Amino acid sequence: MSFSYIDTVIYDNFGEMISGWNDRYPDKTAIRYFAKDTITDLKYRDVIQHIYNLYSYFGEKKLSGQHIAIVSENRFEYITIYLAAALDNVIVPLDKELDKETLKDMIKDFDVDVLFYTKKTGKKVSDLLEDPLIKAINIDDEYEKLSTGSYPSEDFFIRIKTIDKDKFSVLASTSGTDGKMKGVMLSQYNIATNVRGTLENNVLKSPTLSLLPMNHTYGFNPGILATLYNGTTVCLNLDLKYLLRDIKAFDPFFFEAVPMVFEGIYKNIVREAKKKNRYNLLCNMIKVSNFLLKFHIDLRHILFGNILNKRLRLVVSGGAALNPYYVEKYEELGIKLLNGYGMTECSPTIAVSRAANNVVGSAGTIMRHIDVRISDEGEIMVKGPCVMLGYYKNPEATRQSMEGEYFKTGDLGYVADDKVIFVTGRKKNLIIRSNGKNFSPEAVEKKILELPYVNECIVTSRAVKSNEIIVAKVYMEKPADTLDEDIKKINKDLPGFMNIDKVEVMDQEFEKNSTRKIKRNKYEN
Repeated sequence: MSFSYIDTVIYDNFGEMISGWNDRYPDKTAIRYFAKDTITDLKYRDVIQHIYNLYSYFGEKKLSGQHIAIVSENRFEYITIYLAAALDNVIVPLDKELDKETLKDMIKDFDVDVLFYTKKTGKKVSDLLEDPLIKAINIDDEYEKLSTGSYPSEDFFIRIKTIDKDKFSVLASTSGTDGKMKGVMLSQYNIATNVRGTLENNVLKSPTLSLLPMNHTYGFNPGILATLYNGTTVCLNLDLKYLLRDIKAFDPFFFEAVPMVFEGIYKNIVREAKKKNRYNLLCNMIKVSNFLLKFHIDLRHILFGNILNKRLRLVVSGGAALNPYYVEKYEELGIKLLNGYGMTECSPTIAVSRAANNVVGSAGTIMRHIDVRISDEGEIMVKGPCVMLGYYKNPEATRQSMEGEYFKTGDLGYVADDKVIFVTGRKKNLIIRSNGKNFSPEAVEKKILELPYVNECIVTSRAVKSNEIIVAKVYMEKPADTLDEDIKKINKDLPGFMNIDKVEVMDQEFEKNSTRKIKRNKYEN
């Protein structure tokens, strides 16, 4: 399996990108999605027309520099509203999974002037619909009217290309490194350089599939903008329950997800094979394929193309640590499972593995425009054009997050050869023993998660009378009689100060945030 890398078109702001669509490929398919049971295509000229008419509406309402929020499920309208709003205003993507009170507080704290919502999210924002200070727009009822109209003249493209690339255009939200919700101010240049960097690491062939929540920078910037940046087609998965259907129907070359999704897909493959009494056949085919690969004979997409689809070659995992076990399993099926690493404050990608040089266990190859420095304490610090403008209305948090021009990620790690970065844990999770020794619990969790029957795990310390013990909390879909014995084996491979003293089996999955990360602070006692 070979992969090539191409020079991408260079855009510094969203206006240049939209103008580029008009100049280069107005009649190519930009967005594909299921409308009920029918696949629907939008060409680039359709997307431009929607953006232009929304932009014109904002202009008619004298909106400039205003904060335009969107609380919505994934849908094509999200993309056009986002880009139209960001041209002259500030787009504020908010997480529809947040509780009603948190959303209400964020909308007020982020000084929202206009709120786009849907029938599905209306209950979450109902308290704000009558607020005289906020213009509320129901996408289901009003979008068609707002987006319908003429195609823009050349004057529109000339105007939007001159937008200040460094202006505050996107107000993303993050829990940050201290657990408190913050607004992250991003410019169009922050995002454009970040998108360009991801494309320099791995070329995306058409079509790609988008399935992550669009309110997250990981879901929108590398997930959608990177595809549209170069004139390829992005297919939208509008509900994870239809993911396998969409992979078959859209036949994507590439998609991004969190580790949980890739684990779930692989487990489903095994489950279906066993249900059809084909599991032994699948294992034997993999053995034959692996043997042929030793002689540079690659038949994987002939042998396994019908399992997911024939075109899928590249997938990227991000948002949480990736178990190397699944990298191997996807590779056996002819699919490169790469790792990505980033933070909202970095727009978001810092590193992503290259298909031609995938160092398993790493967080990827640092992107070309990014400079990474490791502090004396081992913290990863990042400098580059993708680093945020700052935290919204929080100069003190901004000051604390920076050391000169470097953003302090709160992650611990190191950089190896060829700019490959390894993340060993979170600085705030570091366990410090009474003898002065310290370690990242993630290193122990990684070993426990290699046990095939363990689904989720966190390692923490606990004070018991005058002693401190290390506790592993694990969740398993099915109980395993060998757990205690396997933990003893893991302890033998660990330094004494990292040994697990107690195992606690959880009766249900760990509670997670909307990016599917475990809420560690709820389980650390």
